[in-house]
Amino acid sequence: MSDDRRNSQIAATPLGYALGARIDGVDIRTRPDAATVAAIEALWHEHHLIVFRGQRVEPNGILNFASAFGPLDDHASTPAYRHPEIPELLQVTNREQNGKPSETRNTGRNWHSDYSYTSRPAGGSMLYCDTRPPVGGDTMFANMARAYETLSPKLRSIVDDLEAVYDISLTAGIGDRDPAKTAEVKRLNPPIAHPAVRTHAKSGRRALYVSERVSYFAGMTVRESRPLIDFLCQHATQPENVYRHQWQEGDLVCWDNRTTMHMALADFDQSEPRHMLRATLIGEPSGYVIS
Repeated sequence: MSDDRRNSQIAATPLGYALGARIDGVDIRTRPDAATVAAIEALWHEHHLIVFRGQRVEPNGILNFASAFGPLDDHASTPAYRHPEIPELLQVTNREQNGKPSETRNTGRNWHSDYSYTSRPAGGSMLYCDTRPPVGGDTMFANMARAYETLSPKLRSIVDDLEAVYDISLTAGIGDRDPAKTAEVKRLNPPIAHPAVRTHAKSGRRALYVSERVSYFAGMTVRESRPLIDFLCQHATQPENVYRHQWQEGDLVCWDNRTTMHMALADFDQSEPRHMLRATLIGEPSGYVIS
């Protein structure tokens, strides 16, 4: 089949008002060619989040598909959470690891974008659902480009000049993890400042880059920063700006961390299994470490 014929079968069905689309006509078990990658990326930039449903794939297959979209992070900033055989895959699971509770069983419980506490935040994340609980385990996503665009012009001009200081210590639930592993993760990821508004390298969209893991704005005190951080997060996560994904086994959900943020909900029975694998596309260098 020709590339033109193959790509003409790719279709997007919107899943939410603010963001999100289901992509049909793509087999994620097969590494996509350049033309297919370009077609998928165009839809990804348009909808900020895309979903491939009902496709069972092994870990190496996830790696093969994801790597067609660019270099993958080896998750060296969070080494304790990696797949034991494939460092390019991060485990998000409540399965026991070496007879102990998983370090990622409660990950993502506040609004964030992936690896924002590093000098090279994630570009895209591709999370595959292997096993889900019978009820719940949803994830919410916010459109940060829309959040920025719906601020008043005056506030946009203020936020344009700010740098947000991200702190991994503000990751929800990090205090419940293994103290030695947590100390190492904090050592690897000191507080870092990023522009509070970022321009997407490919789409050119400007998006708010502030989350609940921001401790303050550079040049401002924590007390001065807190009301503005809270307002911006509340503004970004209004219902009309959010898509709530109800996972199905075999889902591959891909979101752009430069134009979205997300939160994993604890809305399920923790005794029920929830096992997912994430490939992370390396993003552009950004920010500087706060000494």
